[in-house]
Amino acid sequence: MSRPINLLIYNSPLFPAHWSLWLPSAADPNIGKRIHVTGDSAFGFETVFERNYNLAATRRRYQIVPLAQVLEHHVANDEGDSGPSSDNTARDYVEQVALSVPAPGPSLVSASSSGPRQRVAIQNCQTWLRELVVKLVEKGVMDQSAVEAIDKAPKN
Repeated sequence: MSRPINLLIYNSPLFPAHWSLWLPSAADPNIGKRIHVTGDSAFGFETVFERNYNLAATRRRYQIVPLAQVLEHHVANDEGDSGPSSDNTARDYVEQVALSVPAPGPSLVSASSSGPRQRVAIQNCQTWLRELVVKLVEKGVMDQSAVEAIDKAPKN
Protein backbone atom coordinates (compact mmCIF):
# COMPACT_ATOMS: atom_id res chain seq x y z
CA MET A 1 0.00 0.00 0.00
CA SER A 2 1.16 3.57 -0.58
CA ARG A 3 0.82 6.89 1.21
CA PRO A 4 0.67 10.37 -0.36
CA ILE A 5 3.32 12.97 0.33
CA ASN A 6 2.41 16.53 -0.65
CA LEU A 7 3.97 19.94 -0.66
CA LEU A 8 2.07 22.21 1.71
CA ILE A 9 2.53 25.85 0.75
CA TYR A 10 1.53 28.72 3.01
CA ASN A 11 1.31 31.52 0.47
CA SER A 12 2.43 35.10 1.14
CA PRO A 13 2.08 38.12 -1.14
CA LEU A 14 5.18 39.84 0.34
CA PHE A 15 7.56 37.14 1.52
CA PRO A 16 8.66 33.71 0.31
CA ALA A 17 5.93 31.16 0.96
CA HIS A 18 6.54 28.69 3.78
CA TRP A 19 6.94 25.15 2.47
CA SER A 20 6.39 21.89 4.36
CA LEU A 21 5.98 18.24 3.48
CA TRP A 22 2.41 17.20 4.26
CA LEU A 23 1.63 13.55 4.97
CA PRO A 24 -2.12 13.21 5.62
CA SER A 25 -3.36 10.33 7.75
CA ALA A 26 -5.24 7.51 6.08
CA ALA A 27 -8.22 8.04 8.40
CA ASP A 28 -8.63 11.82 8.04
CA PRO A 29 -7.04 13.90 5.23
CA ASN A 30 -7.15 17.03 7.45
CA ILE A 31 -4.97 15.44 10.16
CA GLY A 32 -1.42 14.40 9.46
CA LYS A 33 2.26 15.07 9.81
CA ARG A 34 4.02 18.24 8.73
CA ILE A 35 7.79 18.07 8.15
CA HIS A 36 9.52 21.44 7.81
CA VAL A 37 12.19 23.78 9.08
CA THR A 38 11.39 26.74 11.30
CA GLY A 39 13.45 29.85 11.87
CA ASP A 40 14.71 32.57 9.59
CA SER A 41 17.60 33.46 7.31
CA ALA A 42 19.16 35.77 9.91
CA PHE A 43 19.51 33.20 12.72
CA GLY A 44 19.13 29.84 10.99
CA PHE A 45 16.56 27.06 11.00
CA GLU A 46 15.81 23.77 12.73
CA THR A 47 13.99 20.68 11.48
CA VAL A 48 10.59 20.00 13.08
CA PHE A 49 8.10 17.13 12.85
CA GLU A 50 4.58 18.27 13.73
CA ARG A 51 2.47 15.22 14.47
CA ASN A 52 -1.34 15.08 14.41
CA TYR A 53 -1.33 18.52 12.79
CA ASN A 54 -4.87 19.68 12.02
CA LEU A 55 -4.78 21.40 8.65
CA ALA A 56 -8.47 22.31 8.89
CA ALA A 57 -7.75 24.40 12.01
CA THR A 58 -5.32 26.77 10.32
CA ARG A 59 -6.45 30.26 9.38
CA ARG A 60 -3.50 30.70 7.03
CA ARG A 61 -4.04 30.56 3.28
CA TYR A 62 -2.45 27.43 1.80
CA GLN A 63 -2.11 25.21 -1.25
CA ILE A 64 -1.39 21.51 -1.51
CA VAL A 65 0.73 20.19 -4.37
CA PRO A 66 0.88 16.39 -4.76
CA LEU A 67 4.47 15.15 -4.90
CA ALA A 68 4.48 11.36 -4.67
CA GLN A 69 2.93 8.15 -3.47
CA VAL A 70 5.45 6.37 -1.25
CA LEU A 71 5.51 2.86 0.14
CA GLU A 72 3.78 2.73 3.50
CA HIS A 73 6.78 1.22 5.30
CA HIS A 74 8.70 4.50 4.72
CA VAL A 75 6.17 6.45 6.80
CA ALA A 76 5.23 5.88 10.46
CA ASN A 77 1.57 5.97 11.31
CA ASP A 78 1.15 8.62 14.03
CA GLU A 79 -2.62 8.18 14.30
CA GLY A 80 -3.86 7.51 17.80
CA ASP A 81 -1.12 9.51 19.49
CA SER A 82 -2.19 11.73 22.36
CA GLY A 83 -2.81 14.76 20.17
CA PRO A 84 -0.79 17.41 18.38
CA SER A 85 2.92 17.39 19.18
CA SER A 86 6.16 18.73 17.80
CA ASP A 87 9.64 17.21 17.99
CA ASN A 88 12.80 16.52 16.02
CA THR A 89 13.22 12.79 16.69
CA ALA A 90 12.90 10.56 13.61
CA ARG A 91 10.25 7.83 13.84
CA ASP A 92 10.40 6.62 10.23
CA TYR A 93 12.61 6.54 7.15
CA VAL A 94 11.29 9.79 5.61
CA GLU A 95 12.05 11.58 8.89
CA GLN A 96 15.54 10.02 9.02
CA VAL A 97 16.23 11.37 5.55
CA ALA A 98 14.84 14.79 6.59
CA LEU A 99 17.30 14.91 9.50
CA SER A 100 20.16 13.97 7.17
CA VAL A 101 19.59 17.20 5.20
CA PRO A 102 21.06 19.98 7.33
CA ALA A 103 18.64 22.77 8.19
CA PRO A 104 19.89 26.06 6.73
CA GLY A 105 22.11 28.12 8.97
CA PRO A 106 22.18 31.91 8.98
CA SER A 107 22.56 33.24 5.44
CA LEU A 108 21.98 36.97 5.88
CA VAL A 109 24.90 39.30 6.48
CA SER A 110 24.36 42.00 9.07
CA ALA A 111 24.27 45.55 7.71
CA SER A 112 26.61 46.57 10.52
CA SER A 113 29.23 43.93 9.75
CA SER A 114 32.56 45.13 8.47
CA GLY A 115 34.49 43.44 5.72
CA PRO A 116 34.03 42.95 2.03
CA ARG A 117 30.48 42.75 0.76
CA GLN A 118 29.67 39.73 -1.33
CA ARG A 119 26.54 38.25 -2.79
CA VAL A 120 25.04 35.60 -0.49
CA ALA A 121 22.74 32.76 -1.50
CA ILE A 122 19.78 33.05 0.86
CA GLN A 123 18.76 29.68 2.29
CA ASN A 124 15.27 29.09 3.65
CA CYS A 125 12.55 26.46 4.03
CA GLN A 126 12.15 26.27 0.25
CA THR A 127 15.81 25.51 -0.45
CA TRP A 128 15.84 22.93 2.36
CA LEU A 129 12.66 21.23 1.20
CA ARG A 130 13.93 20.97 -2.37
CA GLU A 131 17.14 19.37 -1.08
CA LEU A 132 15.05 16.93 0.97
CA VAL A 133 12.93 15.93 -2.04
CA VAL A 134 16.06 15.47 -4.17
CA LYS A 135 17.50 13.22 -1.44
CA LEU A 136 14.26 11.20 -1.22
CA VAL A 137 14.41 10.73 -5.01
CA GLU A 138 18.08 9.63 -4.77
CA LYS A 139 17.10 7.11 -2.06
CA GLY A 140 14.32 5.69 -4.26
CA VAL A 141 11.50 6.83 -1.99
CA MET A 142 10.02 9.25 -4.57
CA ASP A 143 10.07 9.51 -8.35
CA GLN A 144 11.88 12.29 -10.24
CA SER A 145 8.49 13.88 -10.95
CA ALA A 146 8.48 15.10 -7.32
CA VAL A 147 11.48 17.36 -8.05
CA GLU A 148 9.75 18.67 -11.15
CA ALA A 149 6.64 19.47 -9.07
CA ILE A 150 8.78 21.32 -6.49
CA ASP A 151 10.48 23.35 -9.20
CA LYS A 152 7.08 24.46 -10.57
CA ALA A 153 5.56 25.23 -7.15
CA PRO A 154 4.60 28.81 -6.17
CA LYS A 155 7.41 30.61 -4.37
CA ASN A 156 5.13 33.25 -2.76
